[in-house]
Amino acid sequence: MLHARVAVLTVADSKGLEFDAVLLVEPAALLAGPTRGLADLYVALTRATRSLTVVHSDDLPEVLGRLAA
Repeated sequence: MLHARVAVLTVADSKGLEFDAVLLVEPAALLAGPTRGLADLYVALTRATRSLTVVHSDDLPEVLGRLAA
């Protein structure tokens, strides 16, 4: 169980958990790194129950193109 008000987790650590708010940093790095690619991005995007914020300085992955403003 998490006891901190703010927790910094990897995608693997967050799998199966839900949070009121999630801040996803650099989603393109999930696709470029040694991870499970789109499956990890899906997990990261679906942990939030109320609020999801995506922060990035690199271009968003094409699959998130609808988030670009």
